[in-house]
This record gives sequence, structure tokens and C-alpha cells, in this order.
Amino acid sequence: MSKLLQQLEEMHARVAETSSHEEALIKALNDALVRLDDQLLQDVRAIASEHEVRRTAILGELQGLATSIGMFQAPRVAARPHAEQVEYMPSAGDWREATNNIHDEQEPAQRSQVYNLHELAQDRRALTPHVERKRRAG
Repeated sequence: MSKLLQQLEEMHARVAETSSHEEALIKALNDALVRLDDQLLQDVRAIASEHEVRRTAILGELQGLATSIGMFQAPRVAARPHAEQVEYMPSAGDWREATNNIHDEQEPAQRSQVYNLHELAQDRRALTPHVERKRRAG
């Protein structure tokens, strides 16, 4: 029996030794994981701050671009009083459009001549070649 008790004590000592060794390994693993977590947290914070710096720089460039786009636009002419403002400017040689835009300053006799020209132009516009052929045939 004494030999059995001795073996039990030796086994108890080995289990205690193994237990303390495993406990030391677990503490070392915990310390390593805490260090890695802290390093990862620092890396994430550094990346986030670098991203914020880049985002701010890009936003500044975009705002500068938007400002410079506005600088290249042709300057707008301030609105003139209604009497001076030209409402329509016909293209060169477009007399049909010009007859539509004659102001009321003309005398009535002149206006009737202009409107007769305008009516004549309207009749002429309707006479396209295929309409003209149909008109002659019919």
C-alpha cells in the first residue's frame, strides 16, 4: 500500500506540475492575444485617420474643381430694363421670323404691309414640292 500511496503522490505532483505549466501557457496566450488586439485596434485607428485625411483632401479638390468650373462660365449680363431688353433676335436672313417680331411702334399702314408679307410667306411655306405637284395635278 505504501507503494500505491507513493505512486498516487507522484501522480498528484505531475498533475499539479502539468496544471501549473498549462496555466502559464494560457496566461502567455492571453497576453499575446491582448497585444495583438491592441495592435489591431491601433492599426484600424491609423487606417481610419489616414482615410479621413484622404477623404478631406479629395473633398477639397472636388470643391476646388466645382469652384473653378463656375469661374469658366461666361459672365452673365445683368437684366436690363424692359424697354431696353431685346426679346428676340432673329438669325441673319430669317425675314419670316423677323416679320413676327415687329413691335407696335410702327404706323398701322406699315404693319398691314408687313402682315400681308407674312401671310404670303406662310402660303409659300406650305408649297413644298410634293404639295405643289398635288396642287398642279388637282
